[in-house]
Amino acid sequence: MADPDVIPMPRQPGMVTIESTDGVRFTPNELRRLKAETGRTMTELLGPDADDGDRMQTLAWLHLLREGTPIQWDACGDVAIEIKVAQPDPTNAGR
Repeated sequence: MADPDVIPMPRQPGMVTIESTDGVRFTPNELRRLKAETGRTMTELLGPDADDGDRMQTLAWLHLLREGTPIQWDACGDVAIEIKVAQPDPTNAGR
């Protein structure tokens, strides 16, 4: 029988898929949580001086947070990231 005092930890996802049309959306509270988790601001993580790994990890972390999948920053660095590029709408050419 399971121990009632043991709380199972959510399983870390192996991969996250980010649609290129998702854009970067966040709330002020998500930014505060990101800073609390990483010790760095969004500008430091996504700005022109950020490294590519931090940029991708930030997008994945925010995506998982939005989905309701709690994950620590360091663990998120091991999640594979798939970027799906949306196909252009052929009926909307040039508009």
